[in-house]
Amino acid sequence: MNQVSTGFTSPASPGPGRRWRAGRAFAWPLGVLVCAALAATPAAQAAQTAKAAVAQAAPAAAKWQPDAVLTQVSTLRGQGDGRAASWLCSYYSPQARRSAIVTVRDGGKVELEADVRNTAVDAIGKDFVDSDQAVAAAAKAGLKFDKGARDLGLGLVVGNQALGKPRLFWSVTSMGDKGASSVTLDGKDAAFVKRDDVKF
Repeated sequence: MNQVSTGFTSPASPGPGRRWRAGRAFAWPLGVLVCAALAATPAAQAAQTAKAAVAQAAPAAAKWQPDAVLTQVSTLRGQGDGRAASWLCSYYSPQARRSAIVTVRDGGKVELEADVRNTAVDAIGKDFVDSDQAVAAAAKAGLKFDKGARDLGLGLVVGNQALGKPRLFWSVTSMGDKGASSVTLDGKDAAFVKRDDVKF
């Protein structure tokens, strides 16, 4: 199997799923954090896909730094249909050499946390499959989760920098009582890349 470095690392550092370091080997990007007391989103709340969230986050990022580029999109509250009631969108300003995190919540609420530690600096661009397609592809690849799930870990980031072959990846992670499973997909066409399973 070809070596793949997706840009996600073990979330041992502080922060609710925000402090990943880019360019290192894949090691449970999101799933381990799902157990960190994040309550499931009530069905009555609105949810949206990653692209819809990015569209809402972009104006806030541009106001923060005009040259800001999107470098990471993630949620720990992913639903079985690939939507989520909240998303974290990370941006990097090459000119300022600083990052910001824009949180998009249900109802269109947008919050920006400026000048956070740089975790990802490679631009995602606009050519990526949406989260609903990523979750569907992960299910097709054998990832098991309830259709009504509201605790899937979803992440989109550029990885493989350490291998000299930057590539955009989606990661879809499902947690269970006895373990966790994660499927990594190509971020541009949702093609299967690999699967990781860990038993507790």
